[in-house]
Amino acid sequence: MRYLRTSQDFLFTQLQYLPFSIKEHEISTLNQMSWLMKTAAIEMRVTSLNRQRSHTQRLLHLLLDDMPVKPYLADGEGGMEDESRSVSGFLHFDTASKVRRKILSILDSIDFSQDIPEPLQLDFFDRVQIEQVIANCEHKNARGQVVCNVKYLHRVLVAEVNALQGMAAIGQRPLLMEEINTILQYVVERNKLLQCLHAKRHALESWRQLVEIILTACPQDLIQAEDRQLIIRDLLQDVHDKILDDDAAQELMPVVAGAVFTLTAHLSQSVKTEQKQPLALPMTGQCQYVLMLDGSFTSSPGSESISMGFASVGDSSLHIILKKLLDFILKTGGGFQRVRTHLYGSLLYYLQIAQRPDEPDTLEAAKKTMWERLTAPEDVFSKLQRENMAIIESYGAALMEVVCRDACDGHEIGRMLALALLDRIVSVDKQQQWLLYLSNSGYLKVLVDSLADDDLTLQSLLTPQPPLLKALYTYESKMAFLTRVAKSQQGALELLRSGVIVRLAQCQVYDMRPETDHQGMYGMRDPPVFIPAPVERYRQILLPALQLCQVILTSSMAQHLQAAGQVLQFLISHSDTIQAILRCQDVSVGSLQELASLTGIISKAALPGVLSELDIDVNEGTQMELQGHIGRFQRQCLGLLSRFGGSDRLRQFKLQDDNAGGDRVNKRDEIELAMQQICANVMEYCESLMLQSAPSFQHAVCLFTPSLSESTNRDGPRQDTQTSVVPYWHLPGLGIIVYLLKQSTSDFFSYYDSHRQSVNKLQNVEQLPPDEIKELCQSVMPAGVDKISTSQKYVLARRRLVKLINNRAKLLSLCSYIIETCLFILWRHLEHYLLHCTPTDSQDPLLSSRMSFKKGRLQDSFGSEPNLDFSSGLNRVSQHDIEQLQIEATNSFGESLQKKLLDIEGLYSKVRSRYTFIQALVRRIRGLLRISRT
Repeated sequence: MRYLRTSQDFLFTQLQYLPFSIKEHEISTLNQMSWLMKTAAIEMRVTSLNRQRSHTQRLLHLLLDDMPVKPYLADGEGGMEDESRSVSGFLHFDTASKVRRKILSILDSIDFSQDIPEPLQLDFFDRVQIEQVIANCEHKNARGQVVCNVKYLHRVLVAEVNALQGMAAIGQRPLLMEEINTILQYVVERNKLLQCLHAKRHALESWRQLVEIILTACPQDLIQAEDRQLIIRDLLQDVHDKILDDDAAQELMPVVAGAVFTLTAHLSQSVKTEQKQPLALPMTGQCQYVLMLDGSFTSSPGSESISMGFASVGDSSLHIILKKLLDFILKTGGGFQRVRTHLYGSLLYYLQIAQRPDEPDTLEAAKKTMWERLTAPEDVFSKLQRENMAIIESYGAALMEVVCRDACDGHEIGRMLALALLDRIVSVDKQQQWLLYLSNSGYLKVLVDSLADDDLTLQSLLTPQPPLLKALYTYESKMAFLTRVAKSQQGALELLRSGVIVRLAQCQVYDMRPETDHQGMYGMRDPPVFIPAPVERYRQILLPALQLCQVILTSSMAQHLQAAGQVLQFLISHSDTIQAILRCQDVSVGSLQELASLTGIISKAALPGVLSELDIDVNEGTQMELQGHIGRFQRQCLGLLSRFGGSDRLRQFKLQDDNAGGDRVNKRDEIELAMQQICANVMEYCESLMLQSAPSFQHAVCLFTPSLSESTNRDGPRQDTQTSVVPYWHLPGLGIIVYLLKQSTSDFFSYYDSHRQSVNKLQNVEQLPPDEIKELCQSVMPAGVDKISTSQKYVLARRRLVKLINNRAKLLSLCSYIIETCLFILWRHLEHYLLHCTPTDSQDPLLSSRMSFKKGRLQDSFGSEPNLDFSSGLNRVSQHDIEQLQIEATNSFGESLQKKLLDIEGLYSKVRSRYTFIQALVRRIRGLLRISRT
C-alpha cells in the first residue's frame, strides 16, 4: 500500500475514473471496481490509523465532493470528446442533474435489475429431471461463484441420447441433439446470470465497505457534522430508490439491508451528537441547555433551541427516509426475515432520533404551573415523534401484520428486534391503534400463551453449564414488551384479560431458585464473565416477571382489586421462593433489586379484601391457609425495617473504599437506591394496612409496639458491631420508625447537597480539574480513558453527572416519601396509645373487653397461627409503657428534628407539589406530646 501510495499515486488516479464504463464487459468491470473500492477502503483505514490526515482527506474529498457526472454507461473510450461533451452539458443544462458525489455515481453504475432467461420449453426431455441434472452439475469456480459445468452437462445429455435404442430414437436423434443445444444455451445464459448477480453483489458489498470505512474509521473532524448528515441522507435515499424499483433483483436485498442498517445507525448518532455539541451562539444548543439547569433560562426548550439537532438534515428528509424504510419492509413480503431483521434495527435507530435525550432532574421543572405546562409550545422531539407515528399508522394493518408475525415466530434475533420495535411503537402510539390490533388479532394472546412454552426451556438454563442463552434473551425481550403494554391502563386491562399473571403463576422456573453465592458479597468481587452465574441467570428470569406484576398493579385503576387478586395468587403459587427472597441476607445489587420489586408488589397486593377477588373456590380451610400466607408476607416485610432502616449493613457498605473503580461506584449507587426503595415500599405497606384495616381512629390496627428503646439504643454507643435485629415473628417497636425518620432526614440533606454540587459541576464541566474529569469518565468507561480526546472526556463526564443527578433526585423523592409516611405512622400510633389505648393494669372490666376487641382486630390483620401470638406485644401495654413512650417520644422528637423536617418541606416538598403534609403532621405530633395524660 505504501508503494502504491508514494510511487504511482495509484489509488487516487484510478478512483478519479470511477465509475468505469460497464456496457460491454459488465461482469469484469464490476469486479475491477469491487477490488478497487476494497483497496481504497483498506487505504483509508490504514492512513487513518497512521494519522496521515492529508492522504485520508484527499481521498474523502474525491469520493464525497460533487463532481461533474460522466456518461459511464456509454461506450467505453471516454476521450476528450466525451469529456468536452460532458462539460458542455454541465454548462448549458440544469446543474443539479449534472453534479453528483462520486460515491453516489458508483452506486448509480450498479444496475439492480437483472434479465432472467426464459424458462425451458422441452418436447422430449422431462423438465423436472433436467433441472435436477443441472443442479447436480453445479460447482464453485475459482472466484467462488456457483455455476453449472456446461461440458460435463453436455456429456451427460449426449450419453443419455446414445443410450436410447430402437428405430424411433435413431429417427429423432437430430431433434434430440437440437433440444440438447437449447438446454446448453439456457445453461450458458443461466451461468451468465449467476455470474452477473455475483459481480453486482460483490460490487455492492465493496461499496458498502467503503461507505462504512468513511463513516466509522476516518477521523470525525474531516467531515463536518452537517455534511455528514447530508451525505448519509443522500446515500439512504439513493440506495432505497434502487432497491425499491420493481425490477430490482431480490438477491441484492441482504446487502442493501445491511448498508441501510449501518447508514441509519450513523444518521441517528450524528443527529444526537449535533444536539449535544456546545454551540458558539449565545443562547442556543448546549449553552441554553446549561442555563436551563439552574433555572436562569425560563423559556421552554422549544424549536429555537433543540431544533438545531434536526436543522442539517431536515424533518422532511427524515420523513422520506422513514417512508422508504417502511416500503422496504413491506417489499420483503412473507420471506426474507433475516433481511427484515436489519430493517427492524434500522427502524429502531431511526425512531431513536425523536427520543428526548437524558436530561438532568434539577428539581426546577416542578416550579412551573400546570397552565404553563399545558400551554407550552410543542418541542421538536414531540413534533417529530407525532409525525413519525402518523406515517407509521398510514401503512395500516399490512405493516402491523408483518411486524407482529415476526415477533411471534421465526429466528430469535428477528423476534427480539420485532419485539423491540413493537415496544418502541406502542410507547409513542397515543391513539393505541397498535395495541388494539395486537388484542383483536390475537397476537397478544399468542405472546402470553408462549410463556408456558418458555417454561421448560428456561428451566434448562439454570444448570451450571447451560445451553445457548438465546431463549433467555428472547424471554427478556418478550417480558420487556409486555411490561411496556402494561404501562397504559388499556394495556394492563388487555393483559389481565389474556391471563398473563395466571400464566406466570403456572411457570415452574420461578420456583427453581439457585443457592446464593456468598463470596460475591456486595456484588463487587465476582470476576466478570460472559456467561452469568446461575443466580444471575435466575434473576434475569425473575425480575422481569416481578416488574410486570408491579406495572400491572400500578396501571390497573378500575380493575385494581382484580389485578391484586391475580398477583396475590402469583405470590402464593411461588410462596417458597418469595419467602426465601424476603429472608435472604445477601447485600448484592441483584438481591436488593429482587427485594425492592417484591416489596413493591406485596405492598399493593397482600392487603385486606384482596382474598375476595381470587378466582378460586375458597372454603374455610383454604381461607385460613391463604391468610397464613398473607400473614407471613406481612411479618417478613415488617422484619425488613430492622435490616434496612439505617442498619449496620448500610453503614458497612458506606465504609467501602471510596476510591473504587467505576463499576463499583455505579453498583454503590444502585445498592443505595434499592435500599431506599425497599424502605419506601415497606412504609407504604404499613400505611395501607393501617388505613384499610381500621374503620376509625378508636379501633386502629397498630403495627408497632409502644417502645422507643430501639431508637435510643441505636443512637447511643454500642459495644458490638451488629445491631440486634428484631426477629420477623415479633412486632417491632416504634423506635424503628423514629430511627428511620431521623436516618432519612439525615440522608435527605446529604443527597440534597450532592445533587446541588453535581448540578453546579454539570454547568461548568470545562472548568473541572483534570483528575475529577478522569474520575467521572472512569465511572462510565473503566478502561481506556487516557486514550480519548478531551472533548470526548467532557461528553462522558456530562453523561456521568446527568446520571448522578437523576440518581440523587430519585433518592430525594424516596426520602421525602419515607419521611412523610413515617410521620403519618408515628402520629397514628401516638394518637392511639396516648388518647385511645387503655392500659392492661386498669381494673375496669369494660376496658378489658375493649382490649380483647383490639386484639381480635390485630389478629384479623396478620392472620393467626396456633404457635404464635402476634398481639402479645400490644395487649400487655401498661400505664408505665405509655408514660415512658411519651417521655421518650418528646426527647426523640425534639426541636432540632422538627426544624429539619420543616426545612425539607420548604426545600423539596413545596417545590414538587402543592400538597404537603410534613408541617401538618409535625404540628399534630407536637400537640399529642404536649397532652398531659391523666
